[in-house]
Amino acid sequence: MAALVLGALAGCSDTSGGKADPTAGATHKAAAPVRLPVPDGFATETGWSTSASPEATDIEPGSSGFPLVAVAPKSGLVIQAAADGSRVRAFSLASGKAAWTFTPKALTGLRAGVFVQESKAGEKVVLARQGKTSGSGLSTSRRTTTIDVIAADSASKATAAHHLDLATPDDTATSFTATDSGILVGVTDGVHEKAVEIDPATGAKRTVQKTSVTVSGCASGSCAVQASPAFATSQGVVSAFQQQDGCDPWAEDGTPCTYGFQVGDAWTSTNAAPSGMHVGIPLAVTGPYLVAAWHTSDTQTDPPALSDSKKTILALHDLSTGKIKAQVSCTSADALTLQPGSAQSSTRLSPNGDFLVSGQVGFDLATGRGRCFTSTASTKGIDLTAVDDDGTAYGIVHVVDDTEATSLYGRLPIAQDGTDTPEHDSARVSLRSGTAKALPAASEVPLYVASDGHGVFRTRDVVAVYPAS
Repeated sequence: MAALVLGALAGCSDTSGGKADPTAGATHKAAAPVRLPVPDGFATETGWSTSASPEATDIEPGSSGFPLVAVAPKSGLVIQAAADGSRVRAFSLASGKAAWTFTPKALTGLRAGVFVQESKAGEKVVLARQGKTSGSGLSTSRRTTTIDVIAADSASKATAAHHLDLATPDDTATSFTATDSGILVGVTDGVHEKAVEIDPATGAKRTVQKTSVTVSGCASGSCAVQASPAFATSQGVVSAFQQQDGCDPWAEDGTPCTYGFQVGDAWTSTNAAPSGMHVGIPLAVTGPYLVAAWHTSDTQTDPPALSDSKKTILALHDLSTGKIKAQVSCTSADALTLQPGSAQSSTRLSPNGDFLVSGQVGFDLATGRGRCFTSTASTKGIDLTAVDDDGTAYGIVHVVDDTEATSLYGRLPIAQDGTDTPEHDSARVSLRSGTAKALPAASEVPLYVASDGHGVFRTRDVVAVYPAS
C-alpha cells in the first residue's frame, strides 16, 4: 500500500510558503470539523479539522513541490507541517488526537515539504526544507537543504532518526522528487543531471547522475544513450533516456528513435514495452507498481504528449519485473505533456490494493482493465485524486489555462496563481464501469479514502477528515 502526499487542490501560491502557522498553539486534539461541501457518503457533522496554509510555488517538471500535508496509511496518521517548516505534527486519522510533534533546527527564508515513505522498518515521515542557516556568532549564513526522517510511530516528542544537511550553491534552485520509497534532491527539469538519493530507512545518501549506457531492444537494435535519474523506487533509481543516433528524429519513414527508462538494475523499458511501442515515459510509482505512457514514435523536437492526434497506452507495470499488469489506450483533446514523474502527485492505490488511479486513468487490478477519464471534443478530463476499496474514485475537472502546470499530465494543482480560492468542478467515477458523474458545484473531493470510509480533504486553508455516513 502506498504512502500518500497530499497537496492543496486549490488556492493561492506564496513564495514564502504562507505566513500562517497552523500547528502553532495547537491543542492535544484537532478541532471540531469545519463542514466543507463534500460528496454524499461522508458525515461532515462529525470528524475533525485543523487550519492549513497555502503551499509554496514549485512548477518545475518532475518536482514533488512543497506539500504541507501527507497521510501515513498503515500508521493511521495525518501528517501536517507548518508552512515555515518549524514544526511537524501527526494526528490520528480517525480521531484527530495529536500523536506526536517534531521540532527541527531553525532555518530562515524557508520552503518546506512533508512526505511519507515506506520501508521494511515501517513508515517514515520525511521533512524536506530549503532555506538558510542563521549565521549566528562567527558562522556566516549559508543556503542549505535539510532532510529529517522521523518514524511514523514516534513518541509524543518525536526526534529525527536521521538528519542530513546538504549544502546548496547560491545560484542553484533545488527540487525534491519524492515517491513512497525514496527521495532525490537536485535540480530537475523532468529529470536530473545530478541528484542526491536518500534512503529513508537508513538515512544513507549517494550521488546519482547522468550516465552513458548501452540499451538492447531499441528499434535499431542496441543503442548508446544518456540515462538521467528521474525518481527513486524500492527497485533502484528510475533513469530516463532518449536515443540520439542511428534513428529518424522526425518520426517519418525511418527507424523510430527509442525513448525509454531503466529501473535500477531490475529491468529496462525496451524489454517491457507493449508491442510496437518505441517511446516509454515513466510517469509515477506507488507500492509495487510503475505507471508508464507509451507511443509508437515521437519526434525529438516536441515533448511526448497525451493528445487526440495519436493514441497513448497507459500501462501499469510490476515494479520488480516490468510485466504489464493492466493497460488502457487513451486520447485527450487537451494535449497534455508527458514527462518523467509528472503523475507522481496524483498516483494512489486503494487501501486494499485492488484499484489504482494515476492522472486521468484508473485501473482495476483484478481484471487488468483500465479506464480513461480524459477529455474529448464534448467532455472535459478529470484529474483523479483518490480511490476507495470499491473502485469509486474522485477527481477535479481539468481546466487548461496559460500556465505550464495545467498542461503537464497527472500533476495536481498543488499551488495556483491568484489571491482567491477559485471554484472548481469535481466528479465521482467508477473504475468498475467507467462511468463518471459531476458533483454539485464547488464540491471538495477527498485526497485519501481509508478502508473504513474516512475521507481526508485539503483546501488552501483547511484540512478536514470525515467518517463515512
